Amino acid sequence: MKVSKLITVLGLCSLAAMVGCSKDKNMDDYRRDQLQESLARITSISGSYSGVAVSRLDGTNLGAIDLKFQARTDIAASSGNVSSQQNAIVSGSLSFRSLTNTEVVFDNGYYDDVTGDFQVTIPITQNGGAISKLSVIGQVSGNSWIGSIEVKGQPEFGAQLTLYKNAPPKNTSALEITGTRMEQIRRLNLVYEGEYTVGGANAPFRLSFVNRDILPEQNFYKLFSPVRQVNVNCDFTDFELNFSNAILDDKMGTLVGHDPTDQRGTPARANLSCVKFDNGAGNYGWDCDIMTKITTVKIHLNAKN
Repeated sequence: MKVSKLITVLGLCSLAAMVGCSKDKNMDDYRRDQLQESLARITSISGSYSGVAVSRLDGTNLGAIDLKFQARTDIAASSGNVSSQQNAIVSGSLSFRSLTNTEVVFDNGYYDDVTGDFQVTIPITQNGGAISKLSVIGQVSGNSWIGSIEVKGQPEFGAQLTLYKNAPPKNTSALEITGTRMEQIRRLNLVYEGEYTVGGANAPFRLSFVNRDILPEQNFYKLFSPVRQVNVNCDFTDFELNFSNAILDDKMGTLVGHDPTDQRGTPARANLSCVKFDNGAGNYGWDCDIMTKITTVKIHLNAKN
């Protein structure tokens, strides 16, 4: 009988241990341990990584990149807001130094210590409040971070990044910052001139892009996005039309706008449709149609440097 009772007691103790009724760790303890382990894994690779952004379009330098990150605890409410759970995330900043300087921050990064995968989404607030997103995707291996930065759905306009931990920041004055993408953006600063026919006579016409990228991070985003909103001003000499929400597509080489306002801010009924041309040797510009209810004006516009 004593043996039987002893076996019964041991069995109950074993059962209690299995269901967590003993002094072993409960679920909260387990989650805390998991959190600390995740924070430690991120901390082991945290620091500053520096290098150059290389355009996927033609392999030219876009500028210098400094990626800094560290581990942080994020508290996310569970379903029904009954309880909350702590998660380890990657937070930090990305600095870009080129023709202009920009710094953007993030606090939603992910790191997998088994594969080395590293992912960050950087939100960029555009004019009007719309949120665009840049993706930073790569792998950490030893003291290097190798990956890319791009806009979702437009990988060919992105940049390859090879960054090294604790490397001195690149001196942009020593970099030759040129190439297809930089030239496309530079051309937004030019004026395009041509003539249109009115009453049997030719009259001068000018098209220009009004800079709407007020914040540095908006300028940074447009490096990697071929499609964006632009503000286009059409000067007919006697009057003007401003297409404040025109769509420029560098991939397709098109410029489209509608519902402009005149120089007094009065709404007008017109549509703008342009196709880019580039004949080399500095001969480039736009072939545009400006359509109203009563007529269509066709204009060949050359860039004026």
